[in-house]
Formats: sequence, C-alpha cells, structure tokens
Amino acid sequence: MAKRVRPKSGDTFASEVRRQFGPTAAGWGMDDPVEQFVVIPSIAFGSGRLTYDWMLDPQEGDLSVSVFLVVAEGTVHTYLQDLVVGGGLGVAQDVNRNARTWHGMQRAIASHAAWLTRLHPVLTGPDAQEFMVRAGARTSTPDLEA
Repeated sequence: MAKRVRPKSGDTFASEVRRQFGPTAAGWGMDDPVEQFVVIPSIAFGSGRLTYDWMLDPQEGDLSVSVFLVVAEGTVHTYLQDLVVGGGLGVAQDVNRNARTWHGMQRAIASHAAWLTRLHPVLTGPDAQEFMVRAGARTSTPDLEA
C-alpha cells in the first residue's frame, strides 16, 4: 500500500503554490503574490497587464487558475483549462484539477505551473488578446458611469 502524503506543519495551498510556481513567476518579473481568502483560498501573481489567479475550492477539491489580461477595451478573462482546450493544445483532462488530497493538490499545482510555463510566452506576446478571445475568453469593460 502506498504511503499517504501529508502536508507538513504550516503548509497551505498558498505556500505550495509559492513553492512550486513562485520562482517561475519571479523569473518573469511578476509582483509578489497577493493572498486572499474571500470565499475560497486564492493567490495571485501579476505583472502589470497579466495576472494569474490560483484558486482552490476545498469543498469540491478543485484547483483552477484564472488568467486576466488588461487590454485597451478592459480586461480579458478566462481559465487556464479553457485556454488549453480552446487554443487547441489539449483536452480538459490534460490540465489536472483534482485537489481532493494534499498529494493531489501538489500534482494539480505542478500541472497548472507546467501549462503556464508553456503558455506564458503567448500570453505576454503581441497576439495574447487574440489568442485568449479565440480560446473563448470574455472581455469585461470598466463601468464608465462609476
């Protein structure tokens, strides 16, 4: 029987994302991550116009990363899994979202980090908005009456 992987004292979703993805994000010049726990735990890495918002739904055991790109018209937003599928790079199962256990969450973080590493050059390139929209992203515009 396999040994069960357990978190060490002080390990959290955010600390694990920092451990696995933080050095990559820092190498890309992204700001220090911002942790939030409004409804579900999340941690966001951003660099001006591009943000990766990592979220864990502990009830469903589901990990996802939202990708936000600020453009002239507002903000283009979608999920990493939708970029992979809509961009023709793979199927939904290629992006591991299963975070029901600590080990599962570690594997899901590694999967998302690998996909972000693969897609980051496209998401920071001149055709980023077109790629995201073609993959099904939505554009939200700022409320002009506020």
